[in-house]
Amino acid sequence: ERRFSDRLLSRLDQVGTLLALVLEKARFLELLEAEEERLKALLEHSQGVVYVLDGEGLIRYVSPSVGPVLGYDPEGYKSAPLRALDFVHPEDRALAEALFYELLSHPGEVLTGEFRVLHADGTAIPVEAWGRNLLADPRVQGVVVDLHDLRPRLEAERLKGEFIAAVSHELRTPLAVIMGLAELLREEGLSPSAQESIDLILESAFRLKTMVDNLLDTSRLEAGRFEVSRRPVNLRPLLQDLARSFQGVARLSGVEFRVEVAELPVMEADPDRLVQVVGNLLSNAFKFTPPGGQVCLRARQEGDRVLLEVEDTGPGIPKEELPKLFQRYARAKNAQTRGVSGTGLGLFISKHIVEAHGGQIEVESEEGKGSLFRVILPVYGPHPSG
Repeated sequence: ERRFSDRLLSRLDQVGTLLALVLEKARFLELLEAEEERLKALLEHSQGVVYVLDGEGLIRYVSPSVGPVLGYDPEGYKSAPLRALDFVHPEDRALAEALFYELLSHPGEVLTGEFRVLHADGTAIPVEAWGRNLLADPRVQGVVVDLHDLRPRLEAERLKGEFIAAVSHELRTPLAVIMGLAELLREEGLSPSAQESIDLILESAFRLKTMVDNLLDTSRLEAGRFEVSRRPVNLRPLLQDLARSFQGVARLSGVEFRVEVAELPVMEADPDRLVQVVGNLLSNAFKFTPPGGQVCLRARQEGDRVLLEVEDTGPGIPKEELPKLFQRYARAKNAQTRGVSGTGLGLFISKHIVEAHGGQIEVESEEGKGSLFRVILPVYGPHPSG
């Protein structure tokens, strides 16, 4: 009887364990179903179009948003496997295909790209694609691609560009008048106090003009309309004129300004753009150099290259900030702590101008010891300057 009871207890224990497993599985399925419902709700209300593709690029799932965004019936994807690339604009299919194969070779990584897809009515829609290879994830077993319509962003950028261009035009004309009249007054032999006032007017007007130019150029870069107009140019007199325009800034700042511009070759370049680059570098140097410090402008030829350098004895730039210094809107931390104004666009624009000339821009800096910015330009014109 006792042996029977032991067997019964053992059987009951097994039944209990089995019931626990069944209940655990039921709970798991309940949680899984709830998770699927949450995911379904997210996908149904997504502003983008979400695709799940297999390893061959066939569409296994598409979110309901494909209807309002691209004009396709979501049910139409269920009848037969459709190839995702067939919905990409023919001119962009190679780009989209390259992104897909890159996703296949980088499991788990999030990759992005931009191309055009076809609306049901045949129009091309620019989209940004975010993709992730989750083929190895048993919960997904697919490549997830999220498409976002770029038209609202592109329209906003177009309107912003038009606004900046209009404002820049309205500001440039009075600024040119102010700077021209101030230059004429400077030659009138005024008293030292009046001369200081003229210097302040010119320095403020130049700073505002630089900001306007940088904003306008950034807008042009974003719109793909940034250009340089090369022609034979002698940089030496242009740099000397630019240096003279900064003499007033040097006096106001209490900073020694040294100019060492050697004989330079005639080269193929956009003179206005290169003056803009050096002007940006000098403006930054004077902003950061304390009274009693020094700013130096140098220019020389080395073989088939022209080197333009601006060096200062300012606070220097932290090493960790150097890699991002030429990014858009990048500003050094000491600019904020020292209350130095600026948009963070000058170096960004300067880098693009220099690279458009086939050159490069470098920086050497150490905290507490100042900074040296060097522009290296190729010489296209073989003639020496006089």
